[in-house]
Amino acid sequence: MSSPRNIKLVLILALVSGLGPITIHVILPVLPEIQRVFTASSAVTQFTLTLGVLAMAVSTIGYGPAADTFGRKPVLVVGLILFIVGSGICIWSPTIEALIFGRIVQAVGGAAGMVVARATIRDMFSREDSARMIGQVMSIVVISPIISPVIGGFIVQFAGWQYVFILTTIMGAVTLVFALPSIPETRVANAQTSSLAHTFRAFPGLLRDPAFLAYAGYAGCGMGMFMVVAGGVPFLMADVFDRTPAAFGLFFMMMSGSFLVGTVISSRITVRVGLDRMVRIGSTGAMAASLFVPALFFAGIQTPWAIFLPGIFVGIFHGLAMPNAQAGAVSVNPQVAGSASGLTMFLQMSIGAAFGQAAGMLPHDSALPVAILIGIAGLGGYLAYNGTLFFARWRNIP
Repeated sequence: MSSPRNIKLVLILALVSGLGPITIHVILPVLPEIQRVFTASSAVTQFTLTLGVLAMAVSTIGYGPAADTFGRKPVLVVGLILFIVGSGICIWSPTIEALIFGRIVQAVGGAAGMVVARATIRDMFSREDSARMIGQVMSIVVISPIISPVIGGFIVQFAGWQYVFILTTIMGAVTLVFALPSIPETRVANAQTSSLAHTFRAFPGLLRDPAFLAYAGYAGCGMGMFMVVAGGVPFLMADVFDRTPAAFGLFFMMMSGSFLVGTVISSRITVRVGLDRMVRIGSTGAMAASLFVPALFFAGIQTPWAIFLPGIFVGIFHGLAMPNAQAGAVSVNPQVAGSASGLTMFLQMSIGAAFGQAAGMLPHDSALPVAILIGIAGLGGYLAYNGTLFFARWRNIP
């Protein structure tokens, strides 16, 4: 597993998979500048983030069947080309509407690598080895949402917002050049393929399953928490706290880094503690930490630390629970694991996008509305998991 060939493959697949998270996170510190340049409202500006997330969520459902039907490499090439084209549209956008369209195209393209990388690993390795390989890839990919806002913040502060998309264009082109000769076509000829129709047919049963709803609902609210911070706090940093885009990137890096710490702890203790117990611990801790945020602002503490200090603990607790919630959702019915994975990702990103858009629509002359929404997201995650399962037991729903 540690051969030079596999190390090279891990690095290339991490580069391919990382374009999606980079697409979402690199723009966060840029939002106030985009609002200023295009004289748009914060709610409209927010669509450059939330519609990108939603487009990524929808496209991930379709990429799986497409990769099974047409092959891994053609789907990846199309995705990378879309990513480059979308980045180019963003650079030359004359209006906020054109920028939003470019972000949607960019996000659809970036999602391809996330799907193809996992499919390629499953094709090439055994079940045990593929799990290890995916873990190695994700351990590299998870760095991208940590450093992307910092990079975006410094770029917009010292160069200009268009240079953020010049960077993503270059990254897409470099990825295409390196990925084409390095990633093999692994789809087996004449293999049984899935279809969108087959994928969608599994959705009603999953949506009636209380366990699936509990896991997916928590995952959605967990992402919603990060999207509230990602979508609302950049405007607060500029309008209320008088901080630079680079400062937001550094603050957000602490919260994202704490999530990584939580996932590392989770990977070490989940087998001993148990999947469901980990979700209970994580959802409870994240709720408690998130409710500290509005409490601190009600107490008159008006500083970014009132958001990001509790946010560090929110990140750790979500890191403990999130991987287990995602694994639990996929394992509810092993016969439709692929559909469950796609639906979980769709619900997670859609709920997250809704929270993010709500954060953008709130008034930003005070930090309190965003702080309250952070608390609502934390409480929602707790109730989505614990409340759904309690209701199911009360109604004797298996």
